[in-house]
Amino acid sequence: MSIEKTVYILGAGFSSPAGGPPQDAILSEIWDLPNRPDIADHKIRLKDFLQSVLNVDELKVSLEDIYTPIDRCLADGIALRGMGEEKLQQLRDSIGYLIALAIKNRFGRVPITDADYVDAFAKHLVGLAAVRAEKAKGKTDAGEAKEYDPFSIISLNWDILLDNALYKALSTRDVGLDGDYDPFGVVDYCCYVSSLDAHESRIRPGLWSLGCKGYNIKLLKIHGSMNLLQCPDCQRLFVGFDVKWVISNIFAPQFCRHCQKHGNTTQLRGSLVMPTFLKDLTNFQVKLIWQNAGIEIMEARRLVFIGYSLPHADFEFRQLLSRMVHKDAKIEVVLWDGSPRYSEERERYERFFSKYALIFEPKGVLEFVKKLGSTAAP
Repeated sequence: MSIEKTVYILGAGFSSPAGGPPQDAILSEIWDLPNRPDIADHKIRLKDFLQSVLNVDELKVSLEDIYTPIDRCLADGIALRGMGEEKLQQLRDSIGYLIALAIKNRFGRVPITDADYVDAFAKHLVGLAAVRAEKAKGKTDAGEAKEYDPFSIISLNWDILLDNALYKALSTRDVGLDGDYDPFGVVDYCCYVSSLDAHESRIRPGLWSLGCKGYNIKLLKIHGSMNLLQCPDCQRLFVGFDVKWVISNIFAPQFCRHCQKHGNTTQLRGSLVMPTFLKDLTNFQVKLIWQNAGIEIMEARRLVFIGYSLPHADFEFRQLLSRMVHKDAKIEVVLWDGSPRYSEERERYERFFSKYALIFEPKGVLEFVKKLGSTAAP
């Protein structure tokens, strides 16, 4: 490769300074949600399931221990103490809705200390990526433009904080470029995406933009995203920005505009890969994202983990790292030494990457992004 590729791997800690909750706090956030009519029924359904079916304390149970028995029964086609497939799927949808609401509520409730870091990070990355469009204009060798692939982002988060910041930075940089073949940049989820609005020109697959001599920001959300819906029939993923489809789809069901042309009106469904020890990664689009994530990791000579604790429960991702990380890759870990779990998380990395060159950035994501600003992108 002509340049050293960096892959940024984001965990919940990336969003924490902007108000994002850690995964182990999501259930508490759910119980703190207001008991409005649109929320109360879902909370009651979840609490009854935990107390009457699983026989656990709703204040102590983990999300993994909720989802694992549900998904095991759904996968095997068996009932869970009298709950059949339809009721289990209804319960699962309710929990997904509550999780999305809890994340949204936390972002709106927790004071934001320095949310500008997300916009700064996005602007830096867009500046780096836009160089490819300049190279593709013929000022340099065409092969050089094709080889220019400086970074990608793998996110394990459901929130759309970075998605929206990247979209905003792209739109600001490419203002005025709205034609079908203008070389503008796109957020590239590394799978086949579409827009619910047929007239939305700025939501395109990454390969489309590259084919038009534009550029892409590869954002691989291996656990799904709150702004993605999927058609159960054609398997297309529909994306929106500043839109949390997982929430709105409960009250205003969305349908695939492509399938509707052929008389099919199946309701779109959320794409979140839930925390479970039996993650279903067989979905075509999910498999495509994971395959591309493996390729990105393999090509990288620098991996930067930001706010990610490398938990044992993420064993699918850990095995992907084990298989695909190049033996000469440099590993940077951005954590916050003010966390009570800092020593435990650092040791986890030291054990997993025991023969790699490890660099720890203990001052967290805010300080890391400030350092990026000192080496501003073009």
